Amino acid sequence: MSPRAGAPAARLRQRVDAAQGSLTAIYALELSLRAADFLMPAQRVQELLPEAAPRTGVLALEQDGTLHMGLYVHPEDEADTDAVVEETSHLLCLAWHAALGLPISRLQLEIQGEVDRYAVARVSGADPLGHFEGFDWADWMDAEVLQRYETAHRTAQRYCRRLESRFPQRADTPGWLSELRRFYRASPDARLRV
Repeated sequence: MSPRAGAPAARLRQRVDAAQGSLTAIYALELSLRAADFLMPAQRVQELLPEAAPRTGVLALEQDGTLHMGLYVHPEDEADTDAVVEETSHLLCLAWHAALGLPISRLQLEIQGEVDRYAVARVSGADPLGHFEGFDWADWMDAEVLQRYETAHRTAQRYCRRLESRFPQRADTPGWLSELRRFYRASPDARLRV
């Protein structure tokens, strides 16, 4: 894997570092990369993408056995913890799967991103289920993409609500972490059946 060049603002790098720190602690991930090193200028990325593309996201290209990745965050999303956590989640999940030689689908990345937003919110003391309510789908999505996001959202919401009922706040943090780690490493079919 090779990081992408760019000169993002120091504050954004700190936010990505914080997201990575939370996610690697929650999932006990050992990755030899720093997600902030993969930040790319969002404006430059937007010039490369088709019009129907997310304004914040992760780029990935496998070429000759090397995975090239870039993380870009639109200026309007830089202060949005959920956006930074979700895209950092995508980059780390891609890297983790690549390091183990495991495939990962876009649907699975979206499910994991939703679960990660929940987990980081709970660890930080924010409303862990809040991001599942009161939002609008982005207008750039076509029917296929919207279906993927809706499926990921429903699957993650169902799983996270079950976690909240099984592991009430702070009552069994080791059990909660163990379950999250199991889910992270579960097969795609098992994750969809939660």
